[in-house]
Amino acid sequence: MSIATATLAASAQSLRVAGTAAIVAPYSGSEYAEAFARKGWKTVAVHLDARLRPSALADARICGPYADTVEHRGSLRQTVKALRKLGVTAVVAGSAAGIALADRIASMLDLPGGDPETSQLRCDRGAQAAALATAGVPALNSVRTTSLSEALKWAELFPLSRYVLAPAAAGVPVEPVSCTHELQVSAAWPAMRRAAARYSGDAHLVLTEDLPGRQYLVHSVTRPGHEGQPDHLITDIWAETRSADGRLDRTDLLDRHPLLTRALSVYTLRVLDALGVVRGPVMSRIVYGATRGPLLISALAAPGLSLADEALRAATGRERVADVVDAWVSPSPAELVPAPTGRRVVRVHLQPTDGGEGIDPWLGRILRQLPTVVAVSAGLQPHTAVSTPLAGAEVVLSSDEPEAVEADYRVIRALEREGLYRGGRP
Repeated sequence: MSIATATLAASAQSLRVAGTAAIVAPYSGSEYAEAFARKGWKTVAVHLDARLRPSALADARICGPYADTVEHRGSLRQTVKALRKLGVTAVVAGSAAGIALADRIASMLDLPGGDPETSQLRCDRGAQAAALATAGVPALNSVRTTSLSEALKWAELFPLSRYVLAPAAAGVPVEPVSCTHELQVSAAWPAMRRAAARYSGDAHLVLTEDLPGRQYLVHSVTRPGHEGQPDHLITDIWAETRSADGRLDRTDLLDRHPLLTRALSVYTLRVLDALGVVRGPVMSRIVYGATRGPLLISALAAPGLSLADEALRAATGRERVADVVDAWVSPSPAELVPAPTGRRVVRVHLQPTDGGEGIDPWLGRILRQLPTVVAVSAGLQPHTAVSTPLAGAEVVLSSDEPEAVEADYRVIRALEREGLYRGGRP
């Protein structure tokens, strides 16, 4: 196991070999297919039959330079037969919906992948907490269930000042709900179950302790190491800041040298081992408490692509998609391991007011022309349709001058106060 360092990768045994990769449920975008193609690989999209997808993915489509497409209709034998005929030599989960199926396909093809018996550990926060406790890795107290009464009984056994209710499935776009007593848990339960089922196909929820502390996103990629043992590489760590009303304010890329980031890295390496991660990407959400240190909230072994990935590459030399592809494709013998440049990267999460109907054109133009702005969400692009949702919109700031980034951050918040979300100004 290792933490990313700026050295020259020059292993004589590291040879690039072309092959065919099956990307299972590639609903996160076409970046993986394109990255494999740049390495000289062919790609096959494994598309899930509509009956097998969560309802939120009912209209999901696949796009990218795929040589073939195989539709999985429920018969694992038929899907594996088709992929074997196409000469597939690697199986990759293209989204959270493909994690379990990718493990099963890889196992039947006798290709590298996670143990199908433990797939849930790499996408379900309730199963993860239990696995960490069993492995002796510090974890949050929690209960995973579909029963409200069972959740309330657990809360009686663990009386706390605050709880968090969330879908068991990691990575779904459903905000956890903080609760102080059983009435709030009961009130939030029905809508949370419906949302969990809609986005993941699983109605299980997790009620957990609400540990005060800052939350961090730790990205990692795992590849074969010494004697075939998994080698976990921590690629980047981000710190979240929330406003007084609990909304996500900003997410900052952290330097990898301070003691805090090292503590988060060491803890994450233990988590990855406990969850049976053997190859590919994982995005871990971790809370750091003053008295208990780092504790896992959730981990997801699926693509963690974001609007800030290009800024990440400029700041660290690491390209997220390329890192993941290299878990299956050995880099060339003289390929440089990326070195950090020291650039600051901040993802500013916009906070649109209720009833906002788009972006004021004049103020939006000012925002886009700020010196450190390197990327903006679709809703902030010029000539965007008024119907484009602003929820989850963000602005990426990056510069080698931290003061300039902070100045532009303050300007963005000022533009919000001045009416950024009014829209319609000529």
